Amino acid sequence: MTANLYEKHSKYHVMLSWYQGNKRKQKSVATGISVKGNNKRSAEAERRRILAEWESKITENFQDILLSDYLRQWLKTAKQSVAETTYSSYKAAVEKQICPYFDEKKIKLHELKPHHIKAFYTWKMENSNVTGNTIRRYHANIHKALREAYESELIPRNPAANLILPKYEEYVSDFYTVEELRKLLNVIKGEKLETVVMLSIQLGTRRGETLGIQYKDCDFEEKKLYIRGTVTDKGEGSRTENLKYRSCAKTKSSIRSFPMTPELADYLRALILRQDEYRKLAGDSYNQKWNGFVNVDEQGNLLTPEYVSRAFPKLLEKNNLRRIRLHELRDSNASLLLANGVDLVLIQSWLGHANLRTTTSYAKHRIDAKQPLGEVVSRALS
Repeated sequence: MTANLYEKHSKYHVMLSWYQGNKRKQKSVATGISVKGNNKRSAEAERRRILAEWESKITENFQDILLSDYLRQWLKTAKQSVAETTYSSYKAAVEKQICPYFDEKKIKLHELKPHHIKAFYTWKMENSNVTGNTIRRYHANIHKALREAYESELIPRNPAANLILPKYEEYVSDFYTVEELRKLLNVIKGEKLETVVMLSIQLGTRRGETLGIQYKDCDFEEKKLYIRGTVTDKGEGSRTENLKYRSCAKTKSSIRSFPMTPELADYLRALILRQDEYRKLAGDSYNQKWNGFVNVDEQGNLLTPEYVSRAFPKLLEKNNLRRIRLHELRDSNASLLLANGVDLVLIQSWLGHANLRTTTSYAKHRIDAKQPLGEVVSRALS
């Protein structure tokens, strides 16, 4: 087997070549290493690692490999070609949910049949109380891994193809009414979550987007606020170790701007002054790492995704407010826009949805939004 580096889309890839019988095979593997910068040595080390991994995978005895062992090998390869947060979700599903089941069954890769996979899904639904949507996520991992095994001719076909999966269960949001939002805005004043909650209600931003807002994103002259990135704590390490800001948001549609109302501009100006005072009072103990971020505490520490998600329900309970998830403030924002006659396409742009179908789901579950349609029919028939 040979392995050669080549460049594609400004990243290093490895082209593997080998003979199976008299037939020449090739496989391209992404390294995830950028061509820019002094990365050639790192790319060469990764080339050697990939070569060693695939030499052990492509052998005459490949039929002896267990499915669970193959999935773990596939996971290492997948790490080089997907985003860190995506890999984190792959790893959680493969290592904690899928492999333990198949480790016990000791099914070899070449022996795997569709009914084995179906039995796994049935077992998970009956014994772990998972939803059909979770099964679909497991299936996405299994199908992708087995497709690569098929393309590498480790197996004659993909046994995960054409399986009948559980019906997709559409999520129904529990959003706040205008009255509930007003009460919430009143009780959060002075709370640690004040800015996070206020911005989530005002802008309908995602959790990571809200935490990622910086003062450089606030153009007070043009009266605009920009979403240019997101905060995440996903990865292989602890949440503290993984905490980082990514300069590109979830999708291209996520990078967007909002009009800055006079009230929002005044709030942010006052927040800047207040945080300057905190910085002076804290002195050397102030955390300089997150300077310029809007959602920091008195010591300069960025409010983390995990913290705000845990603290929000407690805040609601303390103030005798109906329990909802933090993300449902985004849904409440969408519902409010919809109830006031804003066009769905505009709401799609406002929320940063990649497709209109997601936005339409908000309208589907609002009975009051459908009221005018009933009135149109009544007038037409009267």
